[in-house]
Amino acid sequence: MKSRHSISVSNYDVRDLRILEKYTIDAAQIYITCDGRYIVNEPPLSVEAHRLYDSVVSRINVGIELEPDEDIHTMSGKFRDAFWEVAERMKRLEDAQRLFPHLDYYIRRNFVGHGLLDPLMRDDNIEDILCSAPDRPIRVVHKKYSGIYNTLYTNVSFADDESMKNYIQRVYGKTGSEPTESRPMSVTHMDDGSRISATFGDQISKPGCAIAIRKFPPDPYTITDMMKNNTITPRMAAYLWTLLDAKAVGLIIGVTGSGKTTLLASLISMLNPRWRILTIEDTLEMRIPHTDWVRLNTRKSYGMMGEEFDVSIRNLIDISLTQRPDYEIVGETRLFDMDALFQSVGTGHGGLTSFHASSPSGALTRMRGAGIGEGELGLLWFVAHISKIRIQGVHSRKVMSISEITPHEKGVSIDTVFQYDIFGDAFTESDIQESRRYKEALQICGIDDGASDMNKRISLLTECIKYDTQNPHDTLGRYYTQ
Repeated sequence: MKSRHSISVSNYDVRDLRILEKYTIDAAQIYITCDGRYIVNEPPLSVEAHRLYDSVVSRINVGIELEPDEDIHTMSGKFRDAFWEVAERMKRLEDAQRLFPHLDYYIRRNFVGHGLLDPLMRDDNIEDILCSAPDRPIRVVHKKYSGIYNTLYTNVSFADDESMKNYIQRVYGKTGSEPTESRPMSVTHMDDGSRISATFGDQISKPGCAIAIRKFPPDPYTITDMMKNNTITPRMAAYLWTLLDAKAVGLIIGVTGSGKTTLLASLISMLNPRWRILTIEDTLEMRIPHTDWVRLNTRKSYGMMGEEFDVSIRNLIDISLTQRPDYEIVGETRLFDMDALFQSVGTGHGGLTSFHASSPSGALTRMRGAGIGEGELGLLWFVAHISKIRIQGVHSRKVMSISEITPHEKGVSIDTVFQYDIFGDAFTESDIQESRRYKEALQICGIDDGASDMNKRISLLTECIKYDTQNPHDTLGRYYTQ
């Protein structure tokens, strides 16, 4: 008998498979296989246990009151109490006591967890969860194995379109942005901060619903992580840190999934701890160490509210000046918002944003095509290009180049300061002491000896690597007190 409530994963016989890694998420066993699969084996349920679960759960009062600040253990306890109350009322208490050890996992998974996707959502190794259609294997991006397999195929899938619709409605119902047949797509963030993008029905996605979840680590990536992974070198980081101290305007570019947001967040961790930081995002992804942090996000109107009640990136950029930020960071800027950002940073505060482009010249070309003039482009100080590349069969992320944008009478030029050589697997650089933007930064910051200052910054950054400092903000903050 198929349970209506515990949409169970079909357990997989792994005895003949070559296992790369095995670990446990709650009561579920996870297996990573040599042929690129992510197998979830959950506690098996007998037919009798399925029937009891369906009988009891269908009678549990869905109006159980949960407080916003309750932890998962308190919420689980309320549903367990409700389970026992209903079982006793049905005169099935003896059966419930005998079968409860098999059912407890599913009560927690389905009522306070993430249902079918709970093991995937609770696995800190998982970065992305991708479901292209009902009755198709869900794929995951596993941070340990994405370099080898890109994505891993799971044995988890939604049984049909109806079960996917129910799942989407459950998740989005908590956010007030639930997609419907008339508004069949939406992007929002889940309770744990993960971003979910979903299409509803089959009007715009065939053969039915589609879901993409981007998970964010509880501890965000910092400049320490980027240096440890050799995505960027301490010297490159020290160079960018100097420009940021001068309130430079920077652009992080790359294609989808290249690591733009990660690099953006890591640069923020180097900003002066005394500064007032303002962030603008569609979905709340960034976590930064500053105490003086204004966090703004867009709002989409639903139901009876018309689009005139929407709050867009442009709206938030327009009002950002009233907050008097030292640095304004826009999680991602689209072409039609770029002019508003340039007008904002033109008043004197620093600015950082990410932008979809495959090269610095391509980024500027796209902006010019959207009507951004040479004068506005001259406000840019640097463009950092990050990419996910494959080296000897393994994927890794590298800052492919850091280029200065230098204004001239007839426009702007792109001068590459650092560049990654994929064939030599090494970073090359020009003489940064002679680069125009770097010299401007030294002058603005009142630094007479650029070489000595560079060594001081590199020393602090290297200390972060040596001690694996997960909050480099404190270590780098010593620069301003020495």
